[in-house]
This record gives sequence, structure tokens and C-alpha cells, in this order.
Amino acid sequence: MDWLAGSRTHFIDIFFTRAMTFIPLYILGFSQPVFNAYIIFIAIHAVLIHSNVRINFGPLKYIFTTPQYHHWHHCEDPKYYGKNFASIFPFIDWIFGTYYLPGKEWPAGTGVREAEYPKGFIKQSIYPFSKSPFDSNLNMDEQSDR
Repeated sequence: MDWLAGSRTHFIDIFFTRAMTFIPLYILGFSQPVFNAYIIFIAIHAVLIHSNVRINFGPLKYIFTTPQYHHWHHCEDPKYYGKNFASIFPFIDWIFGTYYLPGKEWPAGTGVREAEYPKGFIKQSIYPFSKSPFDSNLNMDEQSDR
């Protein structure tokens, strides 16, 4: 994972994520400078949380997502899948039970186990809506644990 990872986002994700923030800002009457400040903050923050910097954020790591926190979201170890979805405020993960931040520890590695993705923009845009062989294997693993 590197600082560019935050730029690789599905267009449907961008549309809904931005709509969920821009529409309330517009309806509540926030000014253009507030929109601009938000866009600058989000752009810088997306690069920061995907970067490989080991800055100690102190107590701020409980208020805003940090690289350490977000790297656990991208951890390649399946036992940590489904953690740290919040893009800005970790308390959202606390509310939904998906918060994970083990002290000063970082994940051993990041990435996905399924490395075969289709080639081309159109095929990659459709791919998230198709049934993945990885999903079938994960479901079989979950069933064998029961």
C-alpha cells in the first residue's frame, strides 16, 4: 500500500461518498470556502492515511483516522478483515463494533489475497458487482468454523 491508494476508488463509491457529504453541506447553507476547505482536507487526508509514514499522532489517533489505523483496514491477514471502515472519524467504527487499533502495532502486511483482477477500465468497474471466487472460499471457511 502506498500514498496513491486513496486515489484508486470506484466511481460509484466516489459518487455516493461525495453526495453524502456535499448534499448536507449545501442544504445547511455552508459557503464555498467551507466546501473548498473540506475538499482540500479530504484530499490530503486520503493521501496521509494510505502513506507508509509512522508518525506518532498521540491522542489525535482516537479522533481522526491515521495511517496506522487505516493500514489495519487493508491488512492481508483474514482475521483482521472487516475492521476500521471509517474514513475520518474512528468513533464510527466503535459504534458499529469494527474498531481495531492494537497499541503501537502495525499489520505485518497489506493487500488482498485475491490477486487476479480483470484487465481494462470497464471490466474492473463491473468486477465488484460479480461473484468473486474469493467470496466463495471465504464463505466455505466460515461454514467450516461452525
